[in-house]
Amino acid sequence: MSIPSTGASRHTQPVDGALKPLTVSIKRACEILDVGHTTMWGLIRAERVKTISIGRKRLVIYASLEALVAAPDKDR
Repeated sequence: MSIPSTGASRHTQPVDGALKPLTVSIKRACEILDVGHTTMWGLIRAERVKTISIGRKRLVIYASLEALVAAPDKDR
């Protein structure tokens, strides 16, 4: 007996009926925030954007992008 697939990736979670990714690539994070690669790495180094490494690949935690945009920042 098999379990029917919901079609959702294991890297997504339900939010208000829609799916959002748990992680995104550095490139995709740059596209989401509309910033360059250098700026993104600066945000990562400053620990304003959280990442995880899986093997040699580094992924940005999507919730940290949301938190960056939602939180007022005095350093901007």
